[in-house]
Amino acid sequence: MRKAVFEWVSLVLAVLILGPVAGLLPAMLRSPAGSGQTSALTSTTPVLGIVLAFGALALATVVGMFGSKTVTRPMGMACAGFVLVWVACRFGRAEMIFRESTSPTTAAWLMAIEAAILAIPALWAVTKVQRPRPFEYEDGLFAIAEVHSGLREGIKALFKDNRGLIAVLGAAAGAVFGCALGSISLLKGQCVFAGVLAGIGAGCAGGLLIAGLDSRPSLAPYVGVLLVAIAAPIFAIFKHGAGLGTAAVTGDLVPMGRMIPMDWIAGMFLGVPWGLSWVSGMVKDQLPETA
Repeated sequence: MRKAVFEWVSLVLAVLILGPVAGLLPAMLRSPAGSGQTSALTSTTPVLGIVLAFGALALATVVGMFGSKTVTRPMGMACAGFVLVWVACRFGRAEMIFRESTSPTTAAWLMAIEAAILAIPALWAVTKVQRPRPFEYEDGLFAIAEVHSGLREGIKALFKDNRGLIAVLGAAAGAVFGCALGSISLLKGQCVFAGVLAGIGAGCAGGLLIAGLDSRPSLAPYVGVLLVAIAAPIFAIFKHGAGLGTAAVTGDLVPMGRMIPMDWIAGMFLGVPWGLSWVSGMVKDQLPETA
């Protein structure tokens, strides 16, 4: 009963209270054209944009830690993800950013830099959200869907075994595949949905590759998504070249180029634990048969 109550409390806190509050932060930014179609670095106040993005991640971390402590770690990640969905939806759409920009290529490079700047804070938020020990939890369990290490230890674990780096590449490939499946239009909701599918793809692919590893590079799926978030605008530049702005107008943008960094990050928080949970369930099903 207690767990069910806190599940509702955590979701209401994330979706209806702190989520809308966090969504007010990007609403303060304006594009050079005066609209709200902007990301953190493509706004007229890029430093403020990054600070507000950090603030949104901080709010998501607080809600996520509450969900992890009172319910489970996957619930904490979901709560943090719902807060970031509000943030992503209040930022602009990539196609509109390219349309309004006098130099779409410059805007794409700025979004790649923005993703790189937000990558480490996003990973830090993942480790913080999953750090609290839930009330009802067995210490002997170490599910694939959980991150038990800090940021520094989690990054070091990626390099202890070659399969850690392979898991990152596999997760990145899964993220690209999931994005391609979900990005069927340029609408904002569709872009966020594509980010979630990218997270699920990264979680499934990365989870299959890290299952059974002693070093347990739990951050590999998250790093894979963030690497794709950095590479996506750059890929759009090389794919469309000088016709990037035209592709934004005609709707021919490559699927990865339709998303801004916060779309990827919000989808990562929601999708990666989901994909990892699927893999974890399959691994548990295999254990009795193997024994």
